[in-house]
Amino acid sequence: MRSRVNRRPGENLARLARWLGFDRNPLRRGTDRVEAALRLVMIILAVVAVPAAAFAAGRWTDHYVRHQAQLQQAVDHQVAAVLLRDAPATGVPDPYTSVETTWVPARWQPPGQPPRTGEVLAVAGARKGSTVRTWIDPSGAVTDPPLDQRVIVGDVWLAVIATLVVSGLLLLAAGALAHRVFDRRRLRAWEEEWRASGPLWSGHRS
Repeated sequence: MRSRVNRRPGENLARLARWLGFDRNPLRRGTDRVEAALRLVMIILAVVAVPAAAFAAGRWTDHYVRHQAQLQQAVDHQVAAVLLRDAPATGVPDPYTSVETTWVPARWQPPGQPPRTGEVLAVAGARKGSTVRTWIDPSGAVTDPPLDQRVIVGDVWLAVIATLVVSGLLLLAAGALAHRVFDRRRLRAWEEEWRASGPLWSGHRS
């Protein structure tokens, strides 16, 4: 069996410094050190700034969505709608439960307004004459129910994940662009040095 070599902390730090480009290698150019500093900044951004931005985005989304839900509950009303026909036996499954729902003609009474008829969302198989609770807006028309906790949590996670993905892609794109710029500068410097030292090498060989 091979024995494991226990590296000392100093050796690990030296390997990390070489990987980051902060060692004392005399062959490193100024552009190499600038790129190393930029690489360190991007690592710090990826470890600290990106998670902080994702947390802030999730928190802002949570406050915004909850505020919208409160506004909707303040202006909309829930009424009892009487089904005018039997609901189909099958419908569309609710994304959060196994209950199937379908649109069925119904009649309801908005507060202070004439009775209204239209389609409401009912459980599949509901019988004619049964009632379902439905949300209506100030005009008396059927509207979506206020956002519940499941939707709010989903929106928050969507904002967090989107922020992480977009921030990560931006960092990767910025790093690739910076690396390309530094490569061009290094190649230009190498060509200039070769034009200056090339004739000396040629003369020495002749």
